[in-house]
Amino acid sequence: MAGLIRNALVAAVAAAALSTPAQAQNASMAQDLSLCAGAVSAVGNLDVLTYPRGASGEWAPLLGRILEALNREEGVEGMTGRYAASAAKGYWLEQSASERTAAANECRARFGS
Repeated sequence: MAGLIRNALVAAVAAAALSTPAQAQNASMAQDLSLCAGAVSAVGNLDVLTYPRGASGEWAPLLGRILEALNREEGVEGMTGRYAASAAKGYWLEQSASERTAAANECRARFGS
């Protein structure tokens, strides 16, 4: 069931973010970044829509790096990427704490530097 929800979320993010075949080539990175922003914001109790306002703690700098990278992806610049990340945060909040933490740690390893 969780896999179906994740697949539906990924499809929704892709559909919202991609409007041309040229943009489809960037789909994987936009999806990965939005899912990671969602996982990190869920674990760090951060708001991706208002970041950096009020952001502090261990996960805040990582969320900033992920949102910067997301903002550079064609089709998900600005608030579009943040809305996708917010939807992903909702998904991660429905998962167990251990799944959220594991996903956030994977994202830290991938996008942390």
